[in-house]
Amino acid sequence: MHILFVDVDGTLIDSFPGIRASYLHTLDQLQWPTPSEDVIAAIPGPPMEDSMRALGMSPEQAREALGVYLKHYGEVGYAMSTPYPGMHEFLRTFSDAGFLLCTATSKGEQFARQALEMHGYLEFFDFIGAAEEDGTRRSKAAVIAHVLDTMQLRDQTHSILMIGDRIHDIEGAGQFGIDTVVVDWGYGTEEERNLARFRAHDAIELESIVHEWSAHRRTQQ
Repeated sequence: MHILFVDVDGTLIDSFPGIRASYLHTLDQLQWPTPSEDVIAAIPGPPMEDSMRALGMSPEQAREALGVYLKHYGEVGYAMSTPYPGMHEFLRTFSDAGFLLCTATSKGEQFARQALEMHGYLEFFDFIGAAEEDGTRRSKAAVIAHVLDTMQLRDQTHSILMIGDRIHDIEGAGQFGIDTVVVDWGYGTEEERNLARFRAHDAIELESIVHEWSAHRRTQQ
């Protein structure tokens, strides 16, 4: 069995407009200085509470900021996302081919399901692996561990390929010996993308990489 772990923000959907709007709304509500656009561009990927702490907020301030952010994102921001070209067809191809498909996203589960359903992706996934907005499962590594344990895949990591766009995907998967294919259309920097084993410029190339990877795995079994 071949298994794909798939990131959501920056991989399946362009959620940055909504994330940015909710982030800026939060800073405005808390009367916190607005950082540079370079800082704002890096917020998709890591847990939002970590992004708030990176601005110099105390743990208590960051928790308050997270609450403001989640409320605004749940009411406004989530609807500002759009699907990336070709990813619906990509998921259908490998779902039909019998691959096990799981998300591994730092998005909270409610927002992840909401986004996947809104863009017609939900039907392709066997399991929705997501972060806890109000719990200990926040990092990408923690989300991946959750998927591995829930789906009883700890002894099958050699058959898993992570698909994502940021350093958090690459490093999180790497903790379990899982290779990553990084997509160019997401939010990662050139430096981050160069750390992945595989790199796809568009959905067609991504499909080709997954086919080649799975064929190589079959020869090793």
